Amino acid sequence: MNYNVVLLVDSSMIGGIETHLVELSKLLSRNHIECSILFYKHHCNQGFYDMLDKENISYDFLQGNINSLLKKLSSFNNQTVIHTHGYKAGILGRIACKVTNKRCISTFHAGEAGTGKVKLYNKLDRWLCALSTNFAVSNKIKDTLRNAHLMENFISLQHTKYIPPNNLNKPMRIGFVGRLSFEKGPDIFFQLAKNMQQNKSVEFHVFGQGPLQSDIPVLNNLHYHGLTDRGAIWEKIDVLLICSREEGLPMTLLEAMSQRKFIISSSVGAIPSIIEDSKTGFLMPVGDANNCQKRIEQLLLLPNVQKLKMLDNAYNMLDERFSGKKQFLLLQQAYTGQDVTEFLPNF
Repeated sequence: MNYNVVLLVDSSMIGGIETHLVELSKLLSRNHIECSILFYKHHCNQGFYDMLDKENISYDFLQGNINSLLKKLSSFNNQTVIHTHGYKAGILGRIACKVTNKRCISTFHAGEAGTGKVKLYNKLDRWLCALSTNFAVSNKIKDTLRNAHLMENFISLQHTKYIPPNNLNKPMRIGFVGRLSFEKGPDIFFQLAKNMQQNKSVEFHVFGQGPLQSDIPVLNNLHYHGLTDRGAIWEKIDVLLICSREEGLPMTLLEAMSQRKFIISSSVGAIPSIIEDSKTGFLMPVGDANNCQKRIEQLLLLPNVQKLKMLDNAYNMLDERFSGKKQFLLLQQAYTGQDVTEFLPNF
């Protein structure tokens, strides 16, 4: 290919965007596209930098101002494509690309409008989308933009088989994986653990950090692991529980399915387009503690044959829709300046 890609982001944590950037870098590398990540500012986000080092993904830092961004973009040749992620990188990246005559692609990840300054920035981000070719990770996000194309998140698949636990009497391990903030519903997860303290068939595990971290209750059946290596997370849980109030298309969901973990989720964002209730996972109309408990109890009673079938259904769907094959064709169209068409062949 005669172009290279720079992924522009302002990252201070590890979340869905960061996981997406790792998967996008790996996808481009597999297809022989040179790419690197450019951070608008060094936020000492060492956990994420370690992830990039582990995957041999190149990255660099700006000084956190528009002048350093303009100078950096001016140093790139005409074959360099800038691909922004997140509202700050999107706003500043599009303006800088316009000034320096660089092709700009933007991916919109956020399903929530935000409050205060974040709400204002999200509005400005959408207003400036006329300056870029745009992708949205869900139809809900796409519908808020004037000119965007759906490009669902994706993940590198390792063809693994489900291995049942050696000790079938061990508790089923329910996991919350993500930012401990209101929209993700950690308070619902905490209440669920309280409600099920007497049920010795389950235990609860929390992975992540955030503003509600101090609200984690002290319970015998609830274990807090903080920020944890992604690979280590899936060794510690059997079920991913998503009780979010707002979502786009969570990368954590795809990761869990690729690791053959059971999914129980609230019906938010693009999740109902992925999870077919009782076939590829369990959906709840509202992710409150009572609904979560009902679904967990339903999973516990499910015969092993049906459990294995559910995991196989989820993995096969993941391979067809979210392995990156279709997504790369969309990206290639955008990166080379072609008209983007979402009507791509099935694989």
